[in-house]
Amino acid sequence: QAAFGRGWGMRIDLVYANEPFATLVTDAYIDREERKGKGASDHAPVVLDLDLG
Repeated sequence: QAAFGRGWGMRIDLVYANEPFATLVTDAYIDREERKGKGASDHAPVVLDLDLG
């Protein structure tokens, strides 16, 4: 937790997408809150919002 508080030790996951899939993405962000919990992983998940409609 101390390293995270200093901005160290965080691994950001990523998403690969081809062009047709990428056009469905309406928003993307890194979920830093997930990393703040006790015993959390050193990874920070990437969240995508998709327009599948």
